[in-house]
Amino acid sequence: MLNNVRDDGCNTAEKFMDLFARLLNKAALIEQEPVDTGDGVLLCTSEIHLIDMAGRFPEESMSALASHLGITKGAVSQTVKKLEKKGYLERINREGNKKTVFIRLTDSGIQAFTWHRAYHAMVNDRIAREIARYEGKDRKYICKILLQMEKIFDECPETRRRITQEIVRNLPGKT
Repeated sequence: MLNNVRDDGCNTAEKFMDLFARLLNKAALIEQEPVDTGDGVLLCTSEIHLIDMAGRFPEESMSALASHLGITKGAVSQTVKKLEKKGYLERINREGNKKTVFIRLTDSGIQAFTWHRAYHAMVNDRIAREIARYEGKDRKYICKILLQMEKIFDECPETRRRITQEIVRNLPGKT
């Protein structure tokens, strides 16, 4: 229970949320930091993630890659332009299909892809080792909490809208 005193510093819902917010903020800071994949060129998160998708799904169109990333085709197109200029990928059309655009990693793109996969392998391995220290029922419980948090986050836009409406309704001069 969150309201029970524990040694882990999460003895109230507010302290739990403070810790969770701190973790999200740290993750956001990591995502904001451009990375050098070994050639001295800085790549932003959206660029490295598109390179990752292009490396993992080389036979998929730009539209399909946009879907994998959960972003618009326009956003992918803009990122592709930047990465073409930097020399990480190139646009291609398959024979007989001038409408569908695919992207191919260049040698620099392959290096960036390899760097990104190695980075995630190292981080994910560390997380997996930490999680493995817990018993199966505890891991299931952690996943249950994370899924519940996801549901709450999915509902946040509606919650914000309702609170704003309530505040506006209660402003002086509003009856």
